[in-house]
Amino acid sequence: MVVAIDEAKKAQQEEQEKQEEETRFARIEKILDSYKEDIISHIIELISFESTVENPKVCEDALAYLLDLGEKLGMTTGITPEKDAGFVEIGQGREEVGILVHVDVVGIGDREGWDYPPFEGTIKDEYLFGRGVVDDKGPVIMSLYAMKALIEEGTPINKRIRLIIGTREESTWTDIDHYKKSFELPDYGFSPDGEFPIYNIEKGYADVEIIFREEKLSKISGLESGDSPNTIPGKATIEYLDGTRNEYIGKSVHSSEPWYGENAILLLAQEEIKGKKLSDLQFIKFLGDHFLKDYGATLAMDDGLPTHKGLFVGKTIACPTIIKLTNEELFLNINVRTKYGTTEAMIESAFEKAGGKYGFTFQIKEVLEAIMVNEKLPFLKQMNRVYERSGRKGGFHVANGTSYAKAMENFVCWGPVFPEEPSPAHEENERLSIPKMMEATRLYSEFLAVTSK
Repeated sequence: MVVAIDEAKKAQQEEQEKQEEETRFARIEKILDSYKEDIISHIIELISFESTVENPKVCEDALAYLLDLGEKLGMTTGITPEKDAGFVEIGQGREEVGILVHVDVVGIGDREGWDYPPFEGTIKDEYLFGRGVVDDKGPVIMSLYAMKALIEEGTPINKRIRLIIGTREESTWTDIDHYKKSFELPDYGFSPDGEFPIYNIEKGYADVEIIFREEKLSKISGLESGDSPNTIPGKATIEYLDGTRNEYIGKSVHSSEPWYGENAILLLAQEEIKGKKLSDLQFIKFLGDHFLKDYGATLAMDDGLPTHKGLFVGKTIACPTIIKLTNEELFLNINVRTKYGTTEAMIESAFEKAGGKYGFTFQIKEVLEAIMVNEKLPFLKQMNRVYERSGRKGGFHVANGTSYAKAMENFVCWGPVFPEEPSPAHEENERLSIPKMMEATRLYSEFLAVTSK
């Protein structure tokens, strides 16, 4: 009898907590709806900063803008002595929940491929267009207002929620190194720098910078393609010694998923092999042997399987992203996305073997190892439950790309792009659906409300 009463009380308490949560979520949604125009206008303002990786000062200006905005919204802020990373914080308590974002962006690629100015922020058919709107300027503002909604909603926040803002995510990650030296680290969190649902496994990253020095390069007077090591180039141009010039137009996409685009470097290589004009050059042979039919699998950096100890982690892939002729040398960047378990030593061994065959030298840059976060952690269960309230199937997936989730322990990549939407990060005409943007912002706020109780 006592057991039955206890069970009834427990059920009653759970039902009451559920109703309170639903009421809180409804208030959050109403608050965020009231800020819709502010969210859009601040994203557009942030897009206006031409904070490409080549412009670190502009990146720092964008960070300063956000810290000022955070203070105006009633939050506390901090910045590294180097002024390359900072935070905006709400709440109180011993535990800290982190949201890792960045304001730097990749180059615009082929300007002719943009329907709207990349740094102005244009609204068309309920989409917001602009460089960085997905990766990662839109999510920065979305996260900021997800936090603002919690302040206005009024329920006590029993953990510190900290939006950590970097300026070197698309390049060196030195900003995160500086942040770690200056501030304590979160207990767990997420980076809104990808897709939904939850990506708790993330491939590794490396750039292999190759130099070809061969006499036959004298056949060409100019060769150029690509402006970012982690973007598939959409345009390539080559000039021959006789003054003729060819241009190849592909489709620019994020290099973590090259199959969605058309690599202009490989279009050039393919035509040169067919035309026999440069087919005897080693760099053309290298591209043809290893990248025209697959994504670097024949380099044999690992076993080539999509598993690690029986768990699906995706395959290691590689693709050329930058090529440039300078003086008597040809520079080629190969972007590598490694599956969990593939090491830098394995990459080095594969390229040493290839270098011996094709006569190039190389160095490996920007190495980040793959990560795997235990899906049974309590915060991930909370995150999954909040996501499934949207009516979509939750679960855990492998991210082909790389994000700041690698920078700290117990971080995953979560949104902002829903499965039914395109993910145009690093592409020309980068865009984000405004209705979906608002929905993702609501999910972020709901998760923060649940996890900070």
